[in-house]
Amino acid sequence: MAARKRTPADAGALAAGLLVDACGTDPQNQLRLQAVRDLALDLGRRLEVLATEDADGSLVEAALACADLATLAACNLSVLPDKPLATAAVHLAAGATRALIPLIEPEAATLDEASAEYTLKDAQSAGWRADLAVRQLVS
Repeated sequence: MAARKRTPADAGALAAGLLVDACGTDPQNQLRLQAVRDLALDLGRRLEVLATEDADGSLVEAALACADLATLAACNLSVLPDKPLATAAVHLAAGATRALIPLIEPEAATLDEASAEYTLKDAQSAGWRADLAVRQLVS
């Protein structure tokens, strides 16, 4: 059986796992950590599916999910017990977002004009959000 073609969405799924692991345990923030963990697990499952799909729009959906993951990690960094692992999750998810964009552009070129425009806007939005998440780490 041939190995499946990998995409940067696989890296996004890995970033989701890192964020889940970064949640650890902290009785003072138990509810918030559980919410972050559940969201990261959900995004990770979504990215695992998107990494194997060859459907139109799966790459842009993966970029948006990776950007959401980077934002989730960055916005909750202050309460996560394993900050270095959470920081790695931000960088990996943001990098996966950025890596997906050049793959989205040729796909958009095959779409009708309106769909291509929306696809490229979604990709651009994902890139901005991923960049913002990384910038939150240094502020």
